[in-house]
Amino acid sequence: MVARAYFVSPMQKRRVLLGFAGTVACMLALSACESVGREKTSGGLTRPTPGAGARTVAEARKSIEAGDTTIVIPRLLHVISNSPESKNAMDARYWLGVAYMKIDSYRDAMDMFQEYQRLAPEGAYAAQASDHLGQLKRIYDEKYQTAEEMNAEVRVLADKVAADPSDTELNMQFAETLWKRGDYDSAAAIYYRVIRQDPALARDPRVSGKVEQLASGEFIVLTPSEVQRREVERQPLWVFNTASFKSGKDLLTREPLYFAVTGQVVNRGASVLYGAQVVITIYAFGNMVYDTNTVHIGRLNPGEVRAFSARFSNFDNIDEVNRYDCVATFDR
Repeated sequence: MVARAYFVSPMQKRRVLLGFAGTVACMLALSACESVGREKTSGGLTRPTPGAGARTVAEARKSIEAGDTTIVIPRLLHVISNSPESKNAMDARYWLGVAYMKIDSYRDAMDMFQEYQRLAPEGAYAAQASDHLGQLKRIYDEKYQTAEEMNAEVRVLADKVAADPSDTELNMQFAETLWKRGDYDSAAAIYYRVIRQDPALARDPRVSGKVEQLASGEFIVLTPSEVQRREVERQPLWVFNTASFKSGKDLLTREPLYFAVTGQVVNRGASVLYGAQVVITIYAFGNMVYDTNTVHIGRLNPGEVRAFSARFSNFDNIDEVNRYDCVATFDR
């Protein structure tokens, strides 16, 4: 390569400097435009402005109306936590109630509609929230009994069973009511009696989900605590306390570069676990996988807790990262 020297007059120097200054000004203006829709938090990080919140709510509404509810719930909760008193947060509460309603989470849906009515009595969705709330209350009252109603039903069924102890269907109703009330031992005693009378009933879904017959002929009552114990035995490595945040900044735009996920794992079991690891995956809308990363933990003693962290940069736009999941695995 040949190096050449050029002479530049003072006037030419001035023109070059003015042109450079104009270019820098344009770049700064573009950077400012790109930053619209985000604001700095007290910790120096960035978060969506109300405009971004409005887009999130609008996208969530479209997803809910299309029948896709579960992926929008965390995004709506994020809008509410960012600016609880904003109009976007009010709208997010209403659509969050609709999402809960569609997945049959009646109590959560009722709480959200009631909160919307309290905070935005004249809001755009006030009438719809009132209609949904009335409908949910009727469903909830029909589906769930009060303690007094359940106790009264137990007394009535107990009298009927005492009058006709050989009635299998009546015994089944009595056992189911006792189970709902949390009286598992009494319910199990009835299930045992029914199974002894008719062994085929051990395969009845109303019985098999509550009482398990072992090969030895003995029975185990599948109480919630027993189910939980079995779940711990099946998956002793448990992920908890997960969180995500944006980190690192571009030198020019000052926008975050990385999406980070952190959390902890614990060995809930009674044996040492080997080869423990956490597979972390980040997604865009529509379950599109952006990136995945594996954090190797190694050996974990019973009750031992370890922290993990992973950083991602393989995405088109960090604001399009919709959710993440963490799956723990180990060698048996």
